[in-house]
Amino acid sequence: MEKIKRVVGVAFVEDGKLLIVQSVRSSASDSWTLVGGGVETGESEITAALREVNEEIGQGFEFCEEDLLPIMCFKEAAASDSDITIEMNMFLATKKIHVSLIPNDEILDYHWYSLGETEYNLSSSIVEHFLPYAIQKGILTNSVE
Repeated sequence: MEKIKRVVGVAFVEDGKLLIVQSVRSSASDSWTLVGGGVETGESEITAALREVNEEIGQGFEFCEEDLLPIMCFKEAAASDSDITIEMNMFLATKKIHVSLIPNDEILDYHWYSLGETEYNLSSSIVEHFLPYAIQKGILTNSVE
């Protein structure tokens, strides 16, 4: 029987750049992901997204449901375990981050990614799903020469 794990991803885009994070978990495969994580039992995707933003951005950054725009939902194999399928609900953040991004217990590093950068191992959810969406919508810019 297929094991499905519900997850959320929140894409912050500012000045044509996407916020990517390297979490403790994603560092095992040296990959970079969106702010986000698993949906807990009894939790909605919106609630999970708000909780994950609070945990991973923190620093008093106030973020609410009105700051999230649902953009897609898809299923794919989990990068960490091929026996698990993730069902990801992805959101676009409509609020700019106005606090310092400081590594914490969950996030080891933050980076504002520009199209064309090659030194970051982006997760498949970013490469296969978010980037095509962002390119089509014209919300990311290529500032790498």
